[in-house]
Amino acid sequence: MNSRRKIRIAILGAGSILKAHAAGFRRAADRCAVVAVAREHAANTGEVRELFGDVPVDSDWRKTLARDDVDAVDILLPHDLHLPSTVEAARAGKHVMVEKVMARNIHECDQMIKACDKAGVSLAVCHDRRYQPDWMALKQVVDSGLLGHVHLWRLEHNQDVDLPAGSWVRSADRLGGGAVMSCLTHQIDGLRWYAGEVESITCMTQVIPARMEGESIGVVSALMNSGDLAELSINWATRLGCGRPRDLWSEVNHVTGERGEAYYVCGKGTFLALRENPEAAAHLFEGKPPAADAFGKVKPAGPWTGHERCLEQWLRMLQGEPADLNTTGADSRRTVEVAEAADRAAASARVVRLPIQPRPWPRAGSVQVSGIGPTCSSRWRHILRASRRGR
Repeated sequence: MNSRRKIRIAILGAGSILKAHAAGFRRAADRCAVVAVAREHAANTGEVRELFGDVPVDSDWRKTLARDDVDAVDILLPHDLHLPSTVEAARAGKHVMVEKVMARNIHECDQMIKACDKAGVSLAVCHDRRYQPDWMALKQVVDSGLLGHVHLWRLEHNQDVDLPAGSWVRSADRLGGGAVMSCLTHQIDGLRWYAGEVESITCMTQVIPARMEGESIGVVSALMNSGDLAELSINWATRLGCGRPRDLWSEVNHVTGERGEAYYVCGKGTFLALRENPEAAAHLFEGKPPAADAFGKVKPAGPWTGHERCLEQWLRMLQGEPADLNTTGADSRRTVEVAEAADRAAASARVVRLPIQPRPWPRAGSVQVSGIGPTCSSRWRHILRASRRGR
């Protein structure tokens, strides 16, 4: 792609994540221009005009893809549309960025990768946590080796997700299951980034029918290829939330090593304690190193948001410049694989070893499930029944 001109971006989808992506494109205004937006209710253009000016807005994302003045697309559509929109974008010769999660399962991920490879366009996924300054600070701590051998990882995601009836997030078919696939993939992706790949996994989930078809709560235990243990959990039924007054955390990443430990808490930062010689980490701390076994705050990696840095690095790559873009389609497929393995483990009450074999996504059925409201496939009826039996 010609690095002397701005990358012309079309945004497909304009939901709640739009503002985060808009901030990224504004920050990189010297590299790109948003030239078109597709949203379901095209007549409601107030927010789009406020963010991007007088750009064309269409209710059909396929029409937006057909535009000749678009080089790349940023896909913010519901998860069940990630596959068809990526395939169509690739056929149209557009580079693709997809908001996490990449797709509903690895079968869909494989089709997306194949389509982009065949068309000769790039495929990246906006797993923004890898680009968030405090998550990056924890990565620097881990990579320094100062913690020694790692014993345990613990990553949590807490949020209150109770959306109105009719929201696509309530549909297991559209979402890709439940909270584990939709949002614990932040923590799964972070775990893979910090600790490497997962060897085997178990999972238990709880469905709250008044909230959504898939699980609202999930607890995952994993054995890493390195031998480390990991515990991940998601709670979509809590009043906690990053950015509001609270007594507890909404996200936490905690690593325990033989020579020390470190943790990140949303809204507070990243902290490190070493059993001995904390001066060895002087370059990591914001101020003077703390005493041995005391926690000190670690310097964040930069003054950006995760979405801002991810999109900037994507644009740098498209312009042929060196870029720190580590959430390619091929890598992000592995995050989906762990989440899908957790789904299979919850459904079967078994330990699931990776890799797993791809399976086509089950078609949405038309059978009404008592107490649920929207229809869901037989696969999700099975999971709901298993959850209600306490499996």
